[in-house]
Amino acid sequence: MRLVLPRPAHVLRPMQLMPAAALEIIVASLSTRVLRQQIADGALDLLSGRAIRIVIRDPDVSLRLTLRDGRIVPAPAGQDAAATVTAFAEDLVLVMAQRVDPDTLFFHRRLGVQGDTALGLAVKNVLDSVDPAELPTPVTALLQRAADHVPGDVAGASG
Repeated sequence: MRLVLPRPAHVLRPMQLMPAAALEIIVASLSTRVLRQQIADGALDLLSGRAIRIVIRDPDVSLRLTLRDGRIVPAPAGQDAAATVTAFAEDLVLVMAQRVDPDTLFFHRRLGVQGDTALGLAVKNVLDSVDPAELPTPVTALLQRAADHVPGDVAGASG
């Protein structure tokens, strides 16, 4: 018996109800764990002391993060974002599952970068460099199953 999963955007919709500060703490903590090798390799050094705003459309969520002491943390209140990366939740799932290249999303205007382009592109490249095989098995399985449930029109527009 296969578990039927709803579309990723539907699963993530409750994120809109969470206080932004709590959501930023959760996402920052998970990002530090998932991106530990990329952080150690210096791939996110451009983010040190600067904020990036990540906007997820559908659900409508906005996060501001920075790199401090080798960890991704919420950006301090009042710190302006040097760059903004915007994408649909389902497209981010496809990128993390390595089902679509983020450059394809960028050229199809499904992934946007504004502000400091070098910083935004560095973050985009780091997202693309995550190897799902290095994630905990349950996370990889959930990510792949979620990517399987992205509608063909979304996946088709992405690739």
